[in-house]
This record gives sequence, C-alpha cells and structure tokens, in this order.
Amino acid sequence: MHQKYILKRYEIPYRTGDPFRQQVINYIDRCHLEDGGYFFARIPPSSGTDTYYAVKSLALLGVKPPKPKATAAFFLEQIKDGTLSSITGIFTAVEVLNELGLITDELKKYAQNKILALQNKAGGFGAQDNIYIEVSSELEETYRAVKILKTISAAFDEQAVTDVLCYLKNPDGGYGRDVRSTLASTFYATAIHKLLGADTQKLACTAAYLRRRENNWGVQYIEDLYWLAEGLANLGEKPLSPRRITQFVLECQRQNGGFARVPIMSIPTLEYTFYALSILKQVSAL
Repeated sequence: MHQKYILKRYEIPYRTGDPFRQQVINYIDRCHLEDGGYFFARIPPSSGTDTYYAVKSLALLGVKPPKPKATAAFFLEQIKDGTLSSITGIFTAVEVLNELGLITDELKKYAQNKILALQNKAGGFGAQDNIYIEVSSELEETYRAVKILKTISAAFDEQAVTDVLCYLKNPDGGYGRDVRSTLASTFYATAIHKLLGADTQKLACTAAYLRRRENNWGVQYIEDLYWLAEGLANLGEKPLSPRRITQFVLECQRQNGGFARVPIMSIPTLEYTFYALSILKQVSAL
C-alpha cells in the first residue's frame, strides 16, 4: 500500500473546472449584503470575518468582489466609529483591503498603534490565559497580529514571538500548551515561522509530526484538513494522500455551491468554503 502511494502521490487527483468555480462564486455572491460586506446567514449587518473569508475565497477563484470600494468602506467606517478594535477585526480589515489593493495609510497607522499595544508579557499577542473555548489555538491571535504587522511593514519584537513558539514546541514536533500538540497550533506556529523568515529545513520534526497526523488520518472536520495541508505548505511540503483529501472536501460541498464542516448533516458557511478552496489548491485540484 505504501509503495502505491509513492507512485501516485504527485498525480493531480481531480481538477475542478469552470462550472464548479461558478457554482462556488454564485454561493459567495448570494452572501453579499448591501453594506458592502458578507454574511453566510444573509442577514444585515455583515460579518467582518465572513467578509474576509469571502474575499479570500474569491481570490482563490481568481475574481474580486463586484463592488470592492463598498467592501473596503465597510471596514473603513469601523475605524471612524471606533468599533474596529480587536486583533481579529483589524486582521480582517487589513487582509481584505490589502487583497483589494485599497489599503490606506489611515488603516496602517491605526493598525500599528492598536496591535503593538496588544503584545503581552510573554511576547505573543492578545490573551495569554482564559482563552475562549471557540478559539482554535492559543497562537491564533499572535499569528494574526504578526500577519498584520508584516503586511503594513511595522517593526516589532520578533525575537519575543520566536521565544513564545519555542516555549510551545513539544517533543513530538508539534505545538500546543501543556505538552499537547494540536493541528491548529502547529499550523499557526508554522505560519508564524514562515512570516518571520525561519529556515523551514530546521523544522523537520514538525513536518514529521504533520506526516504522522496525515498517515493516522484523524480528520473529523474540514478545518483539520486545512490546518494539516496549510501547515505542510508552510514547510514547503505537499500532502501525500491528495485523492483522499479531495474526496473528503468535495463530499462537504452542498447543492448551493458552499461547503460545510463535515460531509453529512452540516450547513455551508463562508468559513468552511474558504477552507475547502484552500485545501483543493494545496492538492492541485483547484
């Protein structure tokens, strides 16, 4: 069985064509609201995170939102009224406007001041303890903060961030608090290392951890596959089981074109659609 995988692992498992792309685009377009943003439930007001997932998904499909200036204005208005204050909120704004080529000096200055003020004593960003249960990883906010600062070319204490990663690295090569490695934390750690310009060749033990997770196939949800495939990509690696991965992802697609968290009994969202498209790209199926 192992020999068979070696022979076939570089083959393109399935390439989605124009009808597939248009179906997904149509789903995303139906989630576009009058305020310029997006929300999977299609009820105003729009969601900043859903707008991020929508714009990033469209970029993966090679298109832009129909009214990019209105989408940009959705975030810029939040700067004016002071509601754009969290790391996640600023991250979505910077990412979307940067993707659209409409990032402003006002947003850069605003983001730099807000984010630098949120670096914690440990060297990361955001909360150190009492992390909300819905947050996938203790490194999520640190990754988003570093991505913001790198995008706007702002200086910060990079060594302090590296120290946090070293503290969370476990003997099995993965990352996570209390010597418990998770796919989410390992993905965010590899993403941060990449942003900081680390030599990925020195992260061979982390690649080995991700390979073990892939071979053991402990995948329950589409985000598990996203963290696995993107974590490998951050290390310059590709999944060795593209057919299996592609099959799982395509089974998560619903008739309206969007993707759900699992193949059965779950609703499509913009978040899971973004994960699906990202995974398909990593296995050369998009």
